[in-house]
Amino acid sequence: MTNAYTPEAMKKRFWELFDQKDALIAELAPHRKKRDAIRDKLRGPTAEYKAAKQAVVDIERPRMGEIDMEMAVLARALGNKPGPRKIDSSPSA
Repeated sequence: MTNAYTPEAMKKRFWELFDQKDALIAELAPHRKKRDAIRDKLRGPTAEYKAAKQAVVDIERPRMGEIDMEMAVLARALGNKPGPRKIDSSPSA
Protein backbone atom coordinates (compact mmCIF):
# COMPACT_ATOMS: atom_id res chain seq x y z
CA MET A 1 0.00 0.00 0.00
CA THR A 2 1.43 3.38 -1.02
CA ASN A 3 1.34 6.25 1.43
CA ALA A 4 -0.06 9.36 -0.29
CA TYR A 5 1.35 11.57 2.45
CA THR A 6 5.05 10.93 1.99
CA PRO A 7 7.12 14.06 1.39
CA GLU A 8 7.82 12.96 -2.18
CA ALA A 9 4.15 12.27 -2.93
CA MET A 10 3.11 15.61 -1.44
CA LYS A 11 5.77 17.47 -3.45
CA LYS A 12 4.61 15.72 -6.62
CA ARG A 13 0.99 16.65 -5.87
CA PHE A 14 1.98 20.24 -5.10
CA TRP A 15 3.53 20.65 -8.54
CA GLU A 16 0.59 18.92 -10.21
CA LEU A 17 -1.69 21.46 -8.57
CA PHE A 18 0.66 24.28 -9.58
CA ASP A 19 0.37 23.17 -13.22
CA GLN A 20 -3.43 22.91 -12.92
CA LYS A 21 -3.53 26.43 -11.53
CA ASP A 22 -1.39 27.76 -14.40
CA ALA A 23 -3.69 26.05 -16.92
CA LEU A 24 -6.75 27.55 -15.24
CA ILE A 25 -5.20 31.03 -15.26
CA ALA A 26 -4.48 30.65 -18.98
CA GLU A 27 -8.05 29.45 -19.63
CA LEU A 28 -9.47 32.41 -17.71
CA ALA A 29 -7.31 35.06 -19.40
CA PRO A 30 -9.68 35.86 -22.31
CA HIS A 31 -12.69 35.91 -19.99
CA ARG A 32 -10.90 38.25 -17.59
CA LYS A 33 -9.90 40.50 -20.49
CA LYS A 34 -13.56 40.72 -21.60
CA ARG A 35 -14.71 41.36 -18.03
CA ASP A 36 -12.13 44.10 -17.57
CA ALA A 37 -13.19 45.79 -20.83
CA ILE A 38 -16.83 45.82 -19.71
CA ARG A 39 -15.85 47.11 -16.28
CA ASP A 40 -13.86 49.92 -17.85
CA LYS A 41 -16.88 50.97 -19.94
CA LEU A 42 -19.06 51.05 -16.83
CA ARG A 43 -16.67 53.01 -14.64
CA GLY A 44 -18.44 56.34 -15.22
CA PRO A 45 -21.89 55.18 -14.10
CA THR A 46 -20.25 53.09 -11.37
CA ALA A 47 -18.49 56.16 -9.98
CA GLU A 48 -21.80 58.04 -9.98
CA TYR A 49 -23.50 55.13 -8.22
CA LYS A 50 -20.76 54.92 -5.63
CA ALA A 51 -21.09 58.64 -4.91
CA ALA A 52 -24.85 58.33 -4.43
CA LYS A 53 -24.38 55.25 -2.26
CA GLN A 54 -21.80 57.09 -0.14
CA ALA A 55 -24.24 59.98 0.40
CA VAL A 56 -26.80 57.54 1.81
CA VAL A 57 -24.18 55.91 4.03
CA ASP A 58 -22.95 59.28 5.31
CA ILE A 59 -26.44 60.17 6.49
CA GLU A 60 -27.60 56.73 7.60
CA ARG A 61 -24.59 55.27 9.39
CA PRO A 62 -24.17 57.70 12.30
CA ARG A 63 -27.88 58.11 12.98
CA MET A 64 -28.84 54.48 12.53
CA GLY A 65 -25.88 53.38 14.63
CA GLU A 66 -26.88 55.64 17.52
CA ILE A 67 -30.52 54.52 17.35
CA ASP A 68 -29.60 50.83 17.19
CA MET A 69 -27.13 51.19 20.06
CA GLU A 70 -29.66 52.91 22.30
CA MET A 71 -32.38 50.40 21.43
CA ALA A 72 -30.01 47.55 22.29
CA VAL A 73 -29.14 49.12 25.66
CA LEU A 74 -32.83 49.62 26.46
CA ALA A 75 -33.76 46.11 25.34
CA ARG A 76 -31.05 44.59 27.55
CA ALA A 77 -32.16 46.73 30.47
CA LEU A 78 -35.71 45.47 29.93
CA GLY A 79 -34.59 41.85 29.79
CA ASN A 80 -35.25 41.79 26.04
CA LYS A 81 -38.95 42.30 26.73
CA PRO A 82 -39.78 45.84 25.64
CA GLY A 83 -43.49 45.01 25.64
CA PRO A 84 -46.06 45.85 22.98
CA ARG A 85 -45.72 49.00 20.95
CA LYS A 86 -47.99 51.74 22.24
CA ILE A 87 -48.53 54.96 20.40
CA ASP A 88 -49.63 57.21 23.24
CA SER A 89 -48.54 60.82 23.22
CA SER A 90 -50.06 61.67 26.61
CA PRO A 91 -47.55 62.36 29.39
CA SER A 92 -47.12 59.57 31.91
CA ALA A 93 -48.33 60.22 35.42
